[in-house]
Amino acid sequence: NLLLSRGATTCSSPYSTTKPFSMTASNGQVSTCGGSSPVTVLNSAVQTETETKSSPATPVETFRKDYQAPANWVTHMDMNFQIHDGKTTVTSLLTIEPNADSKLDKEDLVLDGDETCVSLLSLSVDGEDLVADEDYTVSPGKLTIHASALTRPKCVLKTVIETVPEDNTQLSGLYKSGPMYCTQCEAVGFRRITYYPDRPDNMATFDRVRIEADKEKYPILLGNGNLVENGEGEDGRHYSVWSDPFPKPSYLFCIVAGDLGSIKSSYTTTSGKSVHLEIFSEKENVSKLDYAMTSLINSMKWDEEKFGLEYDLGIYNIVAVNDFNMGAMENKGLNVFNTAYVLADEKTATDSDFERVEGVIGHEYFHNWTGNRVTCRDWFQLTLKEGLTVFRDQEFSGDMGSKPVKRIETVKGLRGRQFNEDAGPMSHPIRPDSYISMDNFYTHTVYYKGAEVIGMYNTLLTPAGFRKGMDLYFERHDGSAVTCDDFRAAMADANGVNLDQFAKWYSTPGTPTVTYSS
Repeated sequence: NLLLSRGATTCSSPYSTTKPFSMTASNGQVSTCGGSSPVTVLNSAVQTETETKSSPATPVETFRKDYQAPANWVTHMDMNFQIHDGKTTVTSLLTIEPNADSKLDKEDLVLDGDETCVSLLSLSVDGEDLVADEDYTVSPGKLTIHASALTRPKCVLKTVIETVPEDNTQLSGLYKSGPMYCTQCEAVGFRRITYYPDRPDNMATFDRVRIEADKEKYPILLGNGNLVENGEGEDGRHYSVWSDPFPKPSYLFCIVAGDLGSIKSSYTTTSGKSVHLEIFSEKENVSKLDYAMTSLINSMKWDEEKFGLEYDLGIYNIVAVNDFNMGAMENKGLNVFNTAYVLADEKTATDSDFERVEGVIGHEYFHNWTGNRVTCRDWFQLTLKEGLTVFRDQEFSGDMGSKPVKRIETVKGLRGRQFNEDAGPMSHPIRPDSYISMDNFYTHTVYYKGAEVIGMYNTLLTPAGFRKGMDLYFERHDGSAVTCDDFRAAMADANGVNLDQFAKWYSTPGTPTVTYSS
């Protein structure tokens, strides 16, 4: 039946090292070997409803003008991953605090979750189990904790879910690729791992993420942030614990578990901090990682010299993955790349291959500040992080090689792809007003036309003025989720100019026509 195919398992301690075995009945109950009490799958009815729908849901259009901050924030997050072949159990502790600035009438906590790959096994607040309908409601894609069940001013919500990464063919959330487990959470993949406010304006500190797996099969266990603990478990298992001190949205979350090779290096920042650098890949590809490491070190040095931006953690890891639905992903301290953008062999790679590796390595590293430390309030602001970071990687590549050659390549790409996009039925502004699926807006317009708009700031204000604007932007918004208007305001205020009319570049689709007379 539906739940049996999910391999539902028992609710175990967050730090358990034993491997449970279980079966699920058609009534949504998980019964365990050994005579323990059955555990009900709390979202089984919604799973069945979703599975048996005869037609797809009617598309829902989301509008930028309708943005509202949530009634509650998740401010801290602890997670424990118990990875077993065929099933993974995730225990999460969410610290919940009310949003004092919320304009919503209801104070319920609304969490996102994908019931097609997440089975909810346990739900409690401050140690008290919640009662269905009275304390919480499960609906397709949502878990709502009623305000009456939330302890004020702060409480801890504990969830236990089970998922089957091996069955996840969407490559979104937690999935298995060859010899490794990996995650991809942008834009809305974290809800395929657990129930959570899967939106970029909820920036939480992931204080402790514990990953446990079979040591022989998965000797490498990686997470965001800094490694704070590792050790041996029972039955040939081992674990590692990671902590990221910087608040981040859920789309930047990442774990990796696999049997991988790597190369290592280090970098000393301007302030004298030593950063451990490591790039991982399948063992047969380790010889192709050297240029990626060189590019990473050059990126770190360039960002310090150009924008005064140092790396903020003690570890920076990159993992190359064969099955990956994006070119690369800037997860905090743990970048994941499609192998096409990190592997380069001097015997076979072309100049274009090396340039691509350098540019993409730089792009994801530069996101540490333009995307991670300061992120988007909502997905309509995607160009805020992507257009700005594309501009930064283009400047980096120009400085590493030839600025005129890089500019010619950029314009060639614009004319060949972005101009066509703007001339067709998919034409849209760099900041759209609505969408049905956010994945549709990872476009050349948002990225590369967005970078051209950023470049206009640099031209109008001069590079020195642009740098002043960037400094003020980080001073005002470090650790925050903001909008394109906040960036424009920082540029204007830092330079004492009025950029109100410049806002039209964010809302006007199409390729501008320029006329002149001699």
